[in-house]
Amino acid sequence: MHKRLPPLQSLLAFEATAALGSFSRAARELSLTQSAISHQILNLETWVGQALFSRAGRGVKLTAAGELFSQTVASALKTLRDGRERIEPYRNPDSVILACGPALAGGWLMARARELRLAYPALEVWLSTRDELHEIDRLDVDLIISERELRSDDMQSVPLLRDAALAVCGPETARRLRALPFPEVLTRAPLILDERRPEWAPWMDAHALTPRRAITVDDTALLLSAAEQELGIALVSRLAADSALAAGRVCALEQVPTLPLPTLWLTRSTLAPRTPSVQLVFDWLRALPSTPV
Repeated sequence: MHKRLPPLQSLLAFEATAALGSFSRAARELSLTQSAISHQILNLETWVGQALFSRAGRGVKLTAAGELFSQTVASALKTLRDGRERIEPYRNPDSVILACGPALAGGWLMARARELRLAYPALEVWLSTRDELHEIDRLDVDLIISERELRSDDMQSVPLLRDAALAVCGPETARRLRALPFPEVLTRAPLILDERRPEWAPWMDAHALTPRRAITVDDTALLLSAAEQELGIALVSRLAADSALAAGRVCALEQVPTLPLPTLWLTRSTLAPRTPSVQLVFDWLRALPSTPV
């Protein structure tokens, strides 16, 4: 027969006492009396069948058993707190949980966030930046924008955006290079390399180009940042660079050929949407141009 679990208040009293080393300080922290804290700790020690604290001067300290038990309590309370955060969007019927890669979120999506807000002022968007999701978990996400079409009986995917990699650089570098033809332009400034694509572009060898390398990074945001700082020329997703291009922080070198990138797909559950806002945002996203201007 399993023992009845201790009340949550006892676990909170234990957590506070362990952290503060004092019943009185724990009582102040939780807005309780010292006797209430002592009572909660006594109940918990009765439940585990051994002492969890020992006296240490005017305060208390964890026993060896208490140290071990504190890890369990910390884990249990973290699970509860994380669980509350996970269901927080459900309090608002005007919420939608959207997941996409961080580069797309910081570029194309942020450049259109204000437009979405103006269209639906009451809408609350929860944006989860994940590199790639493979399924809809309706507890965690309502809509996914991904590089793959997600197919199953529970999901519907539709093509959303076409993308291409284009050469960008800072405004000063662009003014200096804009009149130069391709491929000469790539010999007049160092290149900013993506560690995930060290060849920079597949046609580099065909043009017998030996580039100067300014910096190599492993993150799209860093590629853009390096270009903004006039470190050289980066080859980045047009969608990821959308916000920086619109603000004039980087400029496209139109003479450099672009490279096609995977189409981005918008996925939703085929089950009833969690909130009416899910359908609104799905339709709003689909109505946007498939290629940014």
